[in-house]
Amino acid sequence: MSTRRRLALVLPILLFAIQLRAEVGAHTLNANTARVTLRDDHIEVALEMDLLTMISLVSPKHPDPTELAVADEKTLGLAVQQTRDLLQSGSHLAVNGIANPLVVTAFPSANEVRFLAAYASANQQASHEPVALRLETPKPASGARNITLTLPKEAGSVLITFIQPATRLAGPGERVAFPVLAPQSVSANK
Repeated sequence: MSTRRRLALVLPILLFAIQLRAEVGAHTLNANTARVTLRDDHIEVALEMDLLTMISLVSPKHPDPTELAVADEKTLGLAVQQTRDLLQSGSHLAVNGIANPLVVTAFPSANEVRFLAAYASANQQASHEPVALRLETPKPASGARNITLTLPKEAGSVLITFIQPATRLAGPGERVAFPVLAPQSVSANK
């Protein structure tokens, strides 16, 4: 596909993105985040990532969003797949010191990445909109006392939060108690 044809396809997306930017006034946290949730022996890692920057690090042929927005389908598809594969192979979770594999269960399609890239390019943003990604453990994490998570270095710095929801049914006027996790000091092990 010629550059002119690709530009003709991307131009309406760019115009829409400019209009959308004018309508959106909310500010978001400019940091990658991960929410590690342990519920019913199942672990989910919900990520909010600057995916465009991660793609540019995984596939250096696409250093900026404009390159991604106008890339042909095969090239863009390959860059997106390489990034997804790196997230899958470079993310490591251990429960009580034993490796527990993670599977990518939510990741944008190449067309969704093209739209994000066009939006970022149109707005000339230094940092890009965070993208929701999800990893999950296919096997139960029974008896979890300690959970460790490592993400690929291409993900950049990530603010990680651990969540362990607890649910109780309270009858009319009944009191419900919840055990509280012991306070822990903040540390990052490399």
